[in-house]
Parts: sequence; structure tokens; C-alpha cells
Amino acid sequence: MVEKPAIALVGESLVDLVLEGESPLTFTGALGGSVLNTATVLARLGYPVRFFSEVGEDWLSAWSEAEMARRGLNPKLQRHPGPMPLALVRLDPEGNARYSFHRSFQAPFLPEAGALRGVGAFHFGSLFALEARTAKGVAALFEEAARAGALLSYDPNLRGLPSPEERARVEAYLGRVDLLKLSLEDARLLFPEAPLEAVRRLSPRLKVLTLGPEGALAFLGEGEVRVPGVRVRVVDTVGAGDTFTAGLLALLLRRGGGRGGSGGPGPRGPAGGFGGGRGPFRLGLHRPGGGPPRGGPRRLAGPVACGLGLLGHELQKGLHHLGVKLLARLFPDVGQGLLLRPGLAVGPVRGEGVVHVRHGEDAGR
Repeated sequence: MVEKPAIALVGESLVDLVLEGESPLTFTGALGGSVLNTATVLARLGYPVRFFSEVGEDWLSAWSEAEMARRGLNPKLQRHPGPMPLALVRLDPEGNARYSFHRSFQAPFLPEAGALRGVGAFHFGSLFALEARTAKGVAALFEEAARAGALLSYDPNLRGLPSPEERARVEAYLGRVDLLKLSLEDARLLFPEAPLEAVRRLSPRLKVLTLGPEGALAFLGEGEVRVPGVRVRVVDTVGAGDTFTAGLLALLLRRGGGRGGSGGPGPRGPAGGFGGGRGPFRLGLHRPGGGPPRGGPRRLAGPVACGLGLLGHELQKGLHHLGVKLLARLFPDVGQGLLLRPGLAVGPVRGEGVVHVRHGEDAGR
């Protein structure tokens, strides 16, 4: 059996408190963060993970660190005075999330040097890569990963118009990564005049752009693959887009998609060398050592020939499933079944691709 390569990730960790009731206020809590969600999925797929992040010094920070370890994230953490960051989450009627962030860390993020030896891929993104307090530490890890020859993966995951300094950081990464996943919203914030053309001209070998109700688009070398959206009924879209990135990374690494590997664009159809191999990309939605999330089905099944589901923030009003058909085209040989973030309960894919999604309690609890 071929040993899976290690994957290093760097990003924010926080506790998501999802509003459940307003009189009185009640919340469901789970460990979250965009890159942390991706790391969790990769660990569940059996990849050795190294997750670089920060925690505070309160009891919630201690719980968060223990939860990361329990998920197999091999956390590399910097500890700051103060409490664990929180994200209060309120869902609109379509299942889209509105966030209120509460952070107290002031000191710069200074990750351990020399901690990326032997990694096959490095993933980063969101505001953690852009904000002045943390950006230098992320950049240091990026440079170390680049020197190590790792596959470099980036998801900007912007929360609004970036400042000039943040935009400069984004643009510096766009010219150097191997895999770029971004939403149409991201593209419009970065390239308001002609977002699709601008993304098409970017240099990464693989660029995946989610288009809301219009589906999703991938550029692979000189070719491209576009698929329409699929109607879905969505209750909650929190964090599931991060799973799309995890699945792409896992599939590319299966194909030797790291630098110097055989996974680059090639002549074999629209997906070139990124065509997937057969493999165990089935994941039941269950709690490690226990049952499924509360209220969720025991397994997710369905005739979908791809390795993961994309039901994320970029769903644009929560009405369309953007990723399944795209990944079926990119990776046609991957085993059936969808893969979703822990904490999401998903019904089986039905005749017209209707998927029911709701936010369950954290899968590890």
C-alpha cells in the first residue's frame, strides 16, 4: 500500500456558535475555521495532516486543542493571552450564513520554522493569509513549502473588498500556486471588470471557479470544463465549501499532482492528467467511534461518480449544488459517494440531484 503524503495547512481556528433560537438565545457550538475544516476532511481521508494555527489560554482553547488532536490534525499551535476566538453564526432562510467574529489576539503569528519537511502539499487561505498580524507567518510557511517542492493550494475565501495591502498579498500568491479554488464572489472582488477572463489568464495549473446558480468552471492548462448547477434544497451551507478543496487536494495527490509529479495537465480529455483513479472515496457521515450527527442519516449514498460534495458559502442563496458534476467530469473514475464536512447531515442524492443539508452538531461529539 502506497503511503499517503503529508499535507500541511495553516489557517484560523475558532469556535462556531450557530444560532438555534432567539428567545432565549441558544447556540450550537463546533470547532471551525475555513482551513481547519479542510484539514479535518483530509485527516478523515487518511492523510497525515499538520495544522498550523493559534489558540488562547482559556478553557475553550484547551478544548479546541484537544479536539484538533482527536480529529488527527497534529496541531502546531501558537498560544496567545486571551480567550479562544468565536464566530457567531446566523443563518438566513436560504441557509446562507452571516458571521460576527470576536477575536482578541494581538501578537504576530510566528510559526515554528523547519516544520514542513516531507510534506506533499501545502494549503492556506482566507483572511488569515491576508491580515497584517498573521500574513508574515503564513508567508514564511508558504516559502518553506515552495522550497520543499510541495503542491501549493490557495483559497482566498474573501469576506469583502480587500484593502490595497491585502490585495497585493493575494496577487502575489496567485502567480505562484498550483491549485487555486475561488468563488465568483472572490473573482468579482479581485477583478471587477472581467472576472472570468481574469481568472482564465491566471497562471496556476488548475483553477476552479464556483459560479453560484450557474454551476462551476475549471481551467486546466489550455482546456476548461464547465458544468451547470443542480437544484438542491439547502438548510445550512456553513463550511462545506472547504470540503471541496480537501477533495481536490486528495485527488490530485492520488494522481501524483505535486510538483514534479505526473498530475499536471495532459492530453487525456478535458481534465488532462488530473483524471482520478479508482479508490475508496466513500465516506459515511458518522462520528468517530460513534453514530452519525444528531438527526442525520447513517450514510450518504447515491449514484454520483465523484469524491466529494460542494455545498459551501458560494452556493449563492443556497439553491444549487455546484460541485458534483464538475468533479465527476474532472475525476470520472473516483468511487461513488459524497464527502461532507463533519457536522453536516445530508440525505441521499435522489433522482434529480436533490440534496437536503442541515447543520448538525459536531461530528466528533
